[in-house]
Amino acid sequence: MPMIGGDLKRRLLAAFRSESSDRMRVLFADFTRLEKGCEKDELAKVIESSYRELHSLKGAARAVGLSVVEEFCQTFESFFSVLKKNGLVPSPATCSLMLGWIDLLEDLLREENDSAEAVASAQVQLALARMKELTDSPKCIESVESTADDNGSLLDRSTEKGIENLPEQPQQASETKRYDNGSVHSSMGDSVRVSSSFLTGLLLQTEELISSRNSQRTRVREGSELNNLFNSFARLFHDTYENRADLFSEEDLKLNGLMGQKIDEISRRLSALSASSRKAEWELTAKVNTLLDNFKDSMLLPFSSLLDVFPHMVRSLSMEQGKECRLEVTGEDVRIDRRILEMLHDPLMHMIRNSIDHGIENREERLAMGKAPVGSILFSITQTDREVVKIVYGDDGRGIDLDRLKAAAVSRGIISADEAEKLDRRSVLDLIFISGMSTSEIITDISGRGLGMAIARDKVESLGGSIVIASPKGKGIRVILNIPVALTSFRGIVVECGGRQYVVPKSGIRKVMLVRQDDISVAGDKETVFVFGRPVPLVGLADILEQKRCETRSNAIAVLIIGKGRRTVAISVDGLSGEQDVMVKGMGALLKRVRNVSGFSMLGSGELVPILHAPDMARTALGIHSLSRVRAVVHRQSVPDVKTVLVAEDSITSRMLLKNVLEAAGYNVLTAVDGLDALQKIEESMPDALISDVEMPQMDGFTLTSRVRKLDGSSSLPIILVTSLGSPEDRERGVESGADAYIIKSSFDQGNLLEVVKRLAG
Repeated sequence: MPMIGGDLKRRLLAAFRSESSDRMRVLFADFTRLEKGCEKDELAKVIESSYRELHSLKGAARAVGLSVVEEFCQTFESFFSVLKKNGLVPSPATCSLMLGWIDLLEDLLREENDSAEAVASAQVQLALARMKELTDSPKCIESVESTADDNGSLLDRSTEKGIENLPEQPQQASETKRYDNGSVHSSMGDSVRVSSSFLTGLLLQTEELISSRNSQRTRVREGSELNNLFNSFARLFHDTYENRADLFSEEDLKLNGLMGQKIDEISRRLSALSASSRKAEWELTAKVNTLLDNFKDSMLLPFSSLLDVFPHMVRSLSMEQGKECRLEVTGEDVRIDRRILEMLHDPLMHMIRNSIDHGIENREERLAMGKAPVGSILFSITQTDREVVKIVYGDDGRGIDLDRLKAAAVSRGIISADEAEKLDRRSVLDLIFISGMSTSEIITDISGRGLGMAIARDKVESLGGSIVIASPKGKGIRVILNIPVALTSFRGIVVECGGRQYVVPKSGIRKVMLVRQDDISVAGDKETVFVFGRPVPLVGLADILEQKRCETRSNAIAVLIIGKGRRTVAISVDGLSGEQDVMVKGMGALLKRVRNVSGFSMLGSGELVPILHAPDMARTALGIHSLSRVRAVVHRQSVPDVKTVLVAEDSITSRMLLKNVLEAAGYNVLTAVDGLDALQKIEESMPDALISDVEMPQMDGFTLTSRVRKLDGSSSLPIILVTSLGSPEDRERGVESGADAYIIKSSFDQGNLLEVVKRLAG
């Protein structure tokens, strides 16, 4: 192929990245099904799907000049050609090899390195040799057993990505046969590749028509009111004319007759205009609704498009942690907005990482507890109604230690010890959603920072959904998410408070009711109303939004019931202005997170009004925002306290790197050349944090940590180990010695280090 470069090269690579990402997603799904095992008919479909994807990927790699990927796919394709031709069923050991190869291929695609070094890579050459060996000896595919070398290469290279393609062959007529299989792409003649961002932009522009439709409805209503008003005036005029006709002169009668004709003509034209406006509004509503429904449907993707990447992640993380875990999924065909799937990726990934890192036990612990040796992680997706999807995530690990969670909350100043003792089980579990809360004994590269569940709640609630967590002791966890099917317009209730209008999403309201003054109970300075068979706190919306309170003169007040269970609250409003479709307008980067407000919307009258955030309102009303006193400290105008960090590192280069990173972040840094030097400096003056290497002369990091923990006043000293030792045994030794965090040098990131130091030392 001739050399290509410049703008053409960039455009080709951009297209190749998009195509290869899609094809790798299909291949990962196919390989996962092969590993799990499938019936003969399904096996043929999966092999055919993988065969075609590898063939297409090979051609695409050749087009952009990635000969390493092309050769890898060529050999892998030959391997699948043998599977297809002989109807072979890969053994579990062969499936493990194939998963390692697909990992290696993904690495090659990501690196886009076509140098001689990449071709000569030991991993690439070993994989190619093994593929060719199995291709030449097809019987081994069904009977091969894992060897020490095979297993070693897989364990040592859990993040490698490898895949192989068939030699280019003429396409026979029989090969055009399509299977009814989700992994096989539809005919290119029936589809066209469109940028998802372009499609999203079209949908957003289409949704803007909602404002036009609402405005048209308002104009129709106003026109109808004007028509009724003029008709009333016309009747009054005619009645007056008829009753007093004998009092008018002949000239007045003639003038009044002409006026009456003009009034009747205007009345007829107003009535016709009102009727035609109403018809136009009906037609516009029908067309906008149809267009929106079609666009919404085009944005829906099956959950499998998100979950297909998780089996690989579960396998890799399990191998890193020395555990055995399997992923079970039901309901993966349920369809949901692509934008929502993208927003759910990080929260669900955090949950999986938490489960594998400190939720699911290792094999020996599980057997001792009478559990199956292989840990289970599950996803269950169901569509509860037309607008809502329910996701249940869970594992069968050790669950959440409530006592440790309460202790962590007390140590961070979130709640007092007395408050912790009074919390019920549900309230304790809700603490896990506070940023920085974690029950893990140590921070690792995988989890332990206490951010996962906080991110999950923020993401889910930003979508207008809800999240609840349950954790029976020793039986794992269950996280239940209820989210909308589509990230588009929604039905909202327009309420009035303090002379202003607000929109509350209908999905966040359980009930709208009128409460009589006699039904309000008062105990001290707290008001309650009886709802759903029990008393519920009553709070004014004006109090929640810190607006001026309005005096209530009516015997009945409008109330919105929001929240669930013990978090149910009744919020009173000054009035209700109706229900309408709402199009959300963002608040911009400067107002990214405003408590109780999620955005803005344009009413039919043209007025821009805030959209209220129901979960935030419930928490505000119930006083759950106990973190407010912590946040208040951030706003105090005072000179910040400079923290001192001691760095123990025998390597001059590493020591200077850590020193420069920390000083740039505003810390005062002291250095020590080994563990003994660090211990002497700590005995002289206790720093605010200790960062130490493990492998050092005279005294290693584990010994240093143990010795420091024996010193008076060192129990609260944050100790962070930064080392190249990443085995589970080394991590466990770090925990036993008393370290608070364990960071691997191979994946060192200064932002990660500063985040850990800030969390532990402030």
